[in-house]
Amino acid sequence: MKLSKALPVLAVALCVPGAALRALHLLNGFDIDTGLPAAGGHWVWYCAVFFAACAVLYAVVALPLRNRRKQPFEQLLGTQSPMFRMAAVAAGLLLMVGGVLYLYLTVTAAEEGTAAWARMLETVYGVCTPLTGVCCIALASAQGREMTAAAAKLTLVPLLWSCLHLLVAYRMTCTDPKLPSFAFGLVADVMVVFAFYHLARLLYSKPRPEWLAFFSALALTMSLSDLGGYGLAWLMGVRTVTWPAAMVLRSGMSAAACLLLLAELGVLSAGSAEE
Repeated sequence: MKLSKALPVLAVALCVPGAALRALHLLNGFDIDTGLPAAGGHWVWYCAVFFAACAVLYAVVALPLRNRRKQPFEQLLGTQSPMFRMAAVAAGLLLMVGGVLYLYLTVTAAEEGTAAWARMLETVYGVCTPLTGVCCIALASAQGREMTAAAAKLTLVPLLWSCLHLLVAYRMTCTDPKLPSFAFGLVADVMVVFAFYHLARLLYSKPRPEWLAFFSALALTMSLSDLGGYGLAWLMGVRTVTWPAAMVLRSGMSAAACLLLLAELGVLSAGSAEE
């Protein structure tokens, strides 16, 4: 069980090479004039192999947590740690601010020709994001005491938000010819959905703590590598692939959600190390 204690450290540490590979992909994998994927580019495969290797590593390290399936939520994720609360509050505040900014962009910078249902989807997403931030903070407080039925519902709002987040991201990128520049971020958003699903599953279904640990670690590495890689490429003056402001903001909110998942992962892995 002590092996699982290394999972949060691995998830954070592997963001460094992940961001470097993603930056090199954006630097070398796209045509300078058109921004379209360059023919015969190999960096996309290097990134894919790296994230696949991370997934295998995380699966192996998280596997011992299956022995904790019968433990109640309070033993799995109950904590009085001030570091956990600080991380959860930071994640919640970032989501609240990001949601307000995204709602502002949705209202003031609406795309011409956008269908009414798409605008409604983005508006609902923008409203749901600050509520998710509030739930993140409230959930952190609830984890310090016995979990009630009302407090358990706090896990459902982040799950709904993650699904909306994925839908909005997919709608914005699915028909874009530059999809390879967004694909890793989309996969990361899928991992975020699975992670929040397994967080709620601890209270509403058969607990699978090893899957929560696996998806949380992979979501963290992929989200921060994707956003960090774009940031590095931008700092290096690479403008071949330019993300819209809304996409950068959504990536930042993915990273904020992963901060909460990292905090939960830290509590889960710390508990496993004590056994």
